[in-house]
Order: sequence, then C-alpha cells, then structure tokens
Amino acid sequence: MKRKLVKYVLTAGLALSLLAGCGSTAEAPAEPETAEVEPAPETPEAEAEAPAEEEKQEGMTVEEYKAAAEEFETTAVYTPEDHEMTTVTEGCYTFTDMVNKMKDGMGYTNVRIGDMDVLVVASGTYQWEEGTYGAIDAEIFCYSDSSDTPRYLGYVQAGGTAYPLSVKNDLLYIGGNHFMIKYTIKNEELIPAEEVYVTYDTDGNATYFYKTEDTGFADHTLEEAETKFGDLFGELDSVDILNFDTIGGTGDTASDGALPRYTYPDDDPIVNAIVDYMIDEIAPNYSEGEVSIPQISEIAVDESDPADTKVWGDFWVFNYNCEDDLLKTVSGGAHPGLFHLAKNSDGSYTVTGFDPVEDGSNYEPSAKKIFGDKYDDFAKISADSESREFFRKNIIREYVEENGLHISGYQDYGWDPVLLNEE
Repeated sequence: MKRKLVKYVLTAGLALSLLAGCGSTAEAPAEPETAEVEPAPETPEAEAEAPAEEEKQEGMTVEEYKAAAEEFETTAVYTPEDHEMTTVTEGCYTFTDMVNKMKDGMGYTNVRIGDMDVLVVASGTYQWEEGTYGAIDAEIFCYSDSSDTPRYLGYVQAGGTAYPLSVKNDLLYIGGNHFMIKYTIKNEELIPAEEVYVTYDTDGNATYFYKTEDTGFADHTLEEAETKFGDLFGELDSVDILNFDTIGGTGDTASDGALPRYTYPDDDPIVNAIVDYMIDEIAPNYSEGEVSIPQISEIAVDESDPADTKVWGDFWVFNYNCEDDLLKTVSGGAHPGLFHLAKNSDGSYTVTGFDPVEDGSNYEPSAKKIFGDKYDDFAKISADSESREFFRKNIIREYVEENGLHISGYQDYGWDPVLLNEE
C-alpha cells in the first residue's frame, strides 16, 4: 500500500517539534501512570512520619500539582488574537443604530447573558447547519445607565469553527480543543464564571486546570479539574448555538460553478475507499460545502485478512466553498480511529466499519483501546499540527493542479489565507 499521504506528515514531522493542535476537534493525550505508594504501617508514629509528598494525584504529588496550578498561565493553552473594538457606537443610542452602521459580512444577535440583555456582534459568520449561522468571535455590548451609547463589555474568541459561540442557562460558552470558558455578566462586567484547560507534555501526558470566578487554579485538585473538563465539554451536547443575522446576506458565498469532487490522486484502492467513505458518510455530518477534501494520516495497516483489512490513522475532513480565488473552510474536524475494509473481487475495497475515538473524557481511554501498541505513534502524529498543515497544503495544491482550477490558496475562518505558491 502506498504511503504518499502519511509521508508528508512523517517527513516534515522529523524536523519539527511536537505541537499541541489548536482548532482541531481531537487530541491524543497519554494518561499519566499513577505511582503505587506502599501503605504506611498502622501505627500513630508511622502515620506521623509519612511524608506529605507521597500523596499522589494522577501521577503527580499534591504539592507538585499545587505548584503547577499556581504557575499556570491560560496563555499556555490559548491566546485570543489582539483585538481593538471595530463596531461603531459613536452617535448610536440603540442596538438598532449600531446594526445600521455595520459592514457587510458582520453578524449580530441579541441574547441574555447573566443579568443583562446584550447585543453580540461577530466579525463574520459561517453556516453551522441549515438555517443556523454561527460565529467564533464577537464583541459584546449592553445598555448602561452610565452612558448614552451602548457600553462595550469585551471581546471573546473561540478556538475554531468546531466551537461556535453558544449559550445555556444565560451563560456564554467559548471553547476550543484544550479549553472551555463559561462567561456571565454581573454589574455590567463580563466575567468568566468557570474555566477549564488541559496541557500536554512532550510524552502526551495530560494535566488539567480548573477555576471559577471565586476560586483559583490552585484551589482545586487535579482530579476535580479533570472531572470538570469532562463536565463542561459534556454540556455542549445541550447548548444553544447563537444564530447570527448577517449583514448583506449569509456569510458563505458560493462560487458560480460547482467544484469537482475530490479524488485521491494515486491508484491506491484502500485509500480511495477511505476517501470516498469520508466524503459520503462523514462530511455530510458537518455544514455542507462545495467540495470535501479529506486528509488521511495512516499510522498502521494490516492487510493479512482480505475480508477485514485494518487501517489505523488520524483522519480529517474539511468542507470548502470557493470565494473569489480562495477555498474558504466551511466546516470540518478530526476523526481518528480504525477503518475496517473488505477486498472485492476486482481489487477494489469497501469500508465495512469504522471505530472512532470518542469525544470528551472518553477520548484518551478509547484512543488507547483502539490504537493499542500504536498509541504513541498516534499521539505524536495527532499532536503535530505544523506537519498536518504542511500536509493539508500539499493535498489542496494537488487537487487544484489536477483539476486545472484558478485557486490561489485556502483560508480558515478568522485566519489569514494560506497561499499555495508560498513555501
């Protein structure tokens, strides 16, 4: 079986540091082993002599974790882009006045956060699902007794299009692969009510951090932080996606002609079958684009049983629309796991099943179960976001050249374009 796809990742990855991916929907942390502690003799004297540092928290002592929590900076996980307010408020006495001065492409919606009804203004919108246009960044405004014009409360930015701004119980959810923040408003102040983060060391070991508006990171144990991480991400199953009205029409502009379907450029029947499955079965679960371009990073292949050929890998799907000469990312995400395929009499393959790595707190246990002794290789590949982007650029370049398209690059929402002719 040809290895052209994964070769891009592995070749680039040898020269790069392993980076934790941002904007991806799945990571590959490795669970730290918990050291076993010999029980102390059951005597008061022995108990008194037991050193405090022997008390463990998921592979760290209590004191080690407390020290890490006291030093933890949220910017180690995610830092929103520098931002200056762009919404016009001068001469505006109502939210309607502000909306009337917005530029085409901007989005707005009204929602209650905490104890206030606010106007949420997005720099742009994208189709989350049919009839719903989401956003990943926004400026927030309220009416204030201390000002004639609406007051600017602050700016929020999520980690990517997989995490549209959402609300539940008058709380605003801002998320990314490695963090989740719930905002409230009190006394005309935008306040993080709860925050949870996860970091990974170079071996993929996870450390979780949690705080509230009334507590700090060091006020919670590692076990509490890990539990809260799962809880907050679990709440996303029941949140309401903020649905924005877009100035000048919907946020995604389709091209005049349909883009050709993506096909894998080499004659590899196994990869071809996986690509077709991802386009036909996985991509439709996201907001529709004009073309779906999967990204396959194989980790291992077992062809010993033609009736059940197995392919382990880090699989991604991206849906794009074409606007001017750029492919604009509409939606997409990671689907690491194990594909099962059956070989047909003509030499082609059919996907018979897919075992995906689960989301949230089940991510790490399910990844270890699926990948087994291949887990370390999976962790390295899935954490190497720089190689993944290098790989992605080459896939798109091949697609453009193969089909003779006048496309200069691609662009994720909220990021600068990536030009195909630039190294």
